[in-house]
Amino acid sequence: SAASNTHYVDGYVSTFATTAFIAPVGAGGIYAPARIVPSASSGVDVAYVRSSGSALGTAIDLSSLAQVSDTEYWIVKGASSTLSLSWRASSALTSMLLTPSINYITLVGYNGSQWVLIPSTVDTTSFLGGASSVTAGSITSDANVNLAGFTAFALGAKKELPCYPAIVSSGTTKTWNGSWSPSAPTIADPVVISTPFTGDLTAFSVALNADVTLADAHKMEVATGFSGTGKVVMASEASLLQRDGTAAAPTVVLTKKTRPMRRYDYVFLSSPINNTTAFCDHVLNKNNAAVTGDFGLQSLAAFEQLRTFDAAGLQAINATPQNTPLGRGFSATVRSQAPYSTSNAAGAWFDEKKIIHLKTEGIANNGSVQVALPTNGWVRIGNPYPSPINATRLLDALGPQVFQTLYYWTFNNPRGSLSANSYNNADFATFNRAGGTAVCAECEVPSGVIATMQSVLAYTGTAGMLTMTNCLRDLSGNTNFYKVAATTAGHGKFRLNLVGSAASFSQILISYDSENGTLGYDNGFDAPRLSGTSSELSSLIGASRYVIQTRPSFTVTDMVPLLLDKRTTETFSITMATVEGVFETTPVYLHDKTLGVYHDLTTGGYSFVQAEANANRFEVVYQTPLAAPDFKGTGAFAFIHQSLFSAQAQTSIKHIALYDLAGRLTQEFKNISSTS
Repeated sequence: SAASNTHYVDGYVSTFATTAFIAPVGAGGIYAPARIVPSASSGVDVAYVRSSGSALGTAIDLSSLAQVSDTEYWIVKGASSTLSLSWRASSALTSMLLTPSINYITLVGYNGSQWVLIPSTVDTTSFLGGASSVTAGSITSDANVNLAGFTAFALGAKKELPCYPAIVSSGTTKTWNGSWSPSAPTIADPVVISTPFTGDLTAFSVALNADVTLADAHKMEVATGFSGTGKVVMASEASLLQRDGTAAAPTVVLTKKTRPMRRYDYVFLSSPINNTTAFCDHVLNKNNAAVTGDFGLQSLAAFEQLRTFDAAGLQAINATPQNTPLGRGFSATVRSQAPYSTSNAAGAWFDEKKIIHLKTEGIANNGSVQVALPTNGWVRIGNPYPSPINATRLLDALGPQVFQTLYYWTFNNPRGSLSANSYNNADFATFNRAGGTAVCAECEVPSGVIATMQSVLAYTGTAGMLTMTNCLRDLSGNTNFYKVAATTAGHGKFRLNLVGSAASFSQILISYDSENGTLGYDNGFDAPRLSGTSSELSSLIGASRYVIQTRPSFTVTDMVPLLLDKRTTETFSITMATVEGVFETTPVYLHDKTLGVYHDLTTGGYSFVQAEANANRFEVVYQTPLAAPDFKGTGAFAFIHQSLFSAQAQTSIKHIALYDLAGRLTQEFKNISSTS
């Protein structure tokens, strides 16, 4: 228990017990314990070596391993044992991992000819205490290890996560010929589709002698691959998941429906088939992209002007199959043509929204997809599969070279025209490890899913390569976003909405997380605000604006500074949108520093007028001075902007009189009975 970086055994430590034993070994000023549970009392010896295991051998089993630590290894000899190894910041795991996810960490052993993977699981709580993370933790073998079969042990990185448990074929083929024979299939059963089939389907493999149709919400999960000349015909919200990334994929016919869109709105797309030339052609073909699904009946395709970012991620350019390979996304703009009104009267057509149907056909993507990432630039990352992908797992795969926030385009505000670059950055919904924010009161909060044919925006800090695999794929999520409430003591989150009378809307998320939050910037848990053209509310870290901010474990004395950017003349209200965890029972006060008001947002919204363009007038607190009432003291202010007079007070205003500089009464407002 007294072991430390200055107090350890530099050499062998032995135990003859059969109970758990932590060997206090280390070297070079590093305490690097190992934990063993021997199967016999014949003895186990443990030593730690602070140097690369490549001195023993450089060969690794490339079928399962990506890398072996070049920092440290352990020598463990004796009776078969359950083995646990520890790591610390000096282990430098981030330089070894393909992603920052500790799920890629594994035990490895040198068997005399090469380093091989030892089945093992990261300890949720390290055997030294505390939650395992990339910088500190431990991992334990899944079973007893035959120590005699290995010269040394180390930490390594898996080549790919074992996303799904191994499935062995039952050897019993299930056939669909209008009914199942001899019975309905399971994930272990090979399947033959002899006549057209519609519905959910689970199988070991599928021989498509006829088509399978998946309607909205239908799911198809196959352990291995497909054969035959049939197709999988998929509705917009259907999902097809293959477990084996190396198995043959089927031909799919997928028709995706957008949510209702105006003309000039645009949507972020990504190819779910392995031919990007064909997919781009489908997007621009009137027989594949049509308003309300009327394929071939409009003069031109429903979409035009495909755009993406250049290789550096700095300039928007026209998208082509060459610059949007698999896994890269692009935007497509809704064409202004019938059945839309083509009136040019400003605002006359803003409320005219129609669903666009986009049909593509080709061999579905399956398995590894690699995407080149730019240096210090934007990139649209596309879901390449005919199933939704998990956004948190995508953040894992992106790694630390990418700012760990994903931006979803939602086209909430009308663009105005094709030529005008008049989109609003406030229309980017955000998602990171803390949660998500919406772009309007009725809009979805993206909380962990990227749907089929959808792409999202990310910003990179260092050039690299993103590898997407079937580990990202899910069956659920093409219809809904899912979120999990934080319920740990001291944890919680809430969302605040800013609503303006001139249609401004913005949402912020404040999250408390003792493991991942600090008062500074936390990659993957804080999301910078992309400034738009409407008024916006942001939380502050220093002087920087954030749409998502994650802070340490909640304390009632905490204070979160806010900033309002007023870009249009309007009155505002700040309301509570959602609460989770500790905030289900804790009041959240909006402190109006201008008026000296503390307003409990859990009891209702707070309305106000704003004079300055940029104002740090507000902050969030969780207690009031001396339990002050909601409105404390007296105070009022007024201003005139663009001939509009505005006033606000802490208590109800009864009467306002305006005088000119000569002292003459120019206007009166009576019987107001309102605070603004």
